[in-house]
Amino acid sequence: MYLFLAILLLSCAQFGSQILMPALPGVAASFGLEDSIAQQVIMVYFIGFGLSQLIYGPWSDSAGRRKVFLVGQGLYVLGTLLCVLAPSEWYLALGRFIQGIGAGAPLIVSRTLLSDHFTGELRKKAMASLAIAASFISVLAPVLGGTLTSAVGWQSLFALLGLYLLLSGLIGWYLLPRQVQHRRSQHGQIQDSQIKQTKATPVKGIVGQYRLLLLDRRFLMPALFKWLPSLLYLTSATLLPFILQHKLDLSAQQYGMAMMLPATGLILGTCLAKLLHAQLSYPSQLLLFLPLLFLAGAGFILLPFTLTNCLLSYSLFMVCGGAFYTISLHLLIEPFEQQTGIVNALCGAIDMLVFSVFAMLVNHYWVDTIAKLGWLYLVVSSALLLVGLALKSKSGSEPAFDVKSMT
Repeated sequence: MYLFLAILLLSCAQFGSQILMPALPGVAASFGLEDSIAQQVIMVYFIGFGLSQLIYGPWSDSAGRRKVFLVGQGLYVLGTLLCVLAPSEWYLALGRFIQGIGAGAPLIVSRTLLSDHFTGELRKKAMASLAIAASFISVLAPVLGGTLTSAVGWQSLFALLGLYLLLSGLIGWYLLPRQVQHRRSQHGQIQDSQIKQTKATPVKGIVGQYRLLLLDRRFLMPALFKWLPSLLYLTSATLLPFILQHKLDLSAQQYGMAMMLPATGLILGTCLAKLLHAQLSYPSQLLLFLPLLFLAGAGFILLPFTLTNCLLSYSLFMVCGGAFYTISLHLLIEPFEQQTGIVNALCGAIDMLVFSVFAMLVNHYWVDTIAKLGWLYLVVSSALLLVGLALKSKSGSEPAFDVKSMT
């Protein structure tokens, strides 16, 4: 049941960000916006998304997952309603921002729910299954988005998303535990930091824990394998709809169908990472997949501009993205088992807040062609190579510790 709930809640956050990408040119046409401005209006979602996770993570650790989810899901539905009724791009941007604030809750709860109820190998398998489910959702989202945008328009797409969020909220209200959960160690012992009557962590303490995590390379190095691929994804996902739909004359539906191939690469990457975890260490897996990212960048730069070549290069990146997502989740959680809410919150907040803003700036001031996108891939690949080598050299050299014990 908990794995089903985690997948359902994760789908809420994913649909909010991914299902709308094929609709970007339609939004721009409706309000007479330049491509870069339409990208910024849509990506305001990620700013709210990142900010909210800083609050939802520690709050869910103390107040319980159910309460946090219901508050966030309510805001998510409210923001979606505002998007449906938006008379201008400013109202749409406000709705997207409120959507993002709400969407942080189902994302945080989906990840921490598995840590609450599974330990050891069971947790590893559950997290891998969640990553695979996320990949399948990524295949479904652009197809649904493109098909519905072509059939009923982007406003109705928001309305259908709102109905899905309402239904998911009702399921979460009924199935999520009503009490703060006792988190058990691998030996079945209850962790003192998660007893039922735990008081809310003071703001000063939360800030202190965030600061310690930011100074800890066991957090930073795995997180970079989540953050930098996110930069590439956000830059690509907001650029490609305009490039492919305008220059290759694709409809929103055709674009959504074309994105099935790269999204299938995401599934392949997560599945391969799950299969390899028994044979290779996580840092070794990261280095194994990294050459595909270099090839993706080279493909965007060197291959002729055709739909097939673009999809091939983007698919190579998505294979890496699926693997990096799965592996980085394991590397982030293992050293900090008692603070999964805070760890996920900080990682997600930086991911969505800092790197979404970075992606907007990159799109606005630099990356406006496929070749420039390829150069961005090569820069990020080089940075990740250095991080991966450092991570491999440090793996296994330091014991896990409790962040809270140092505050």
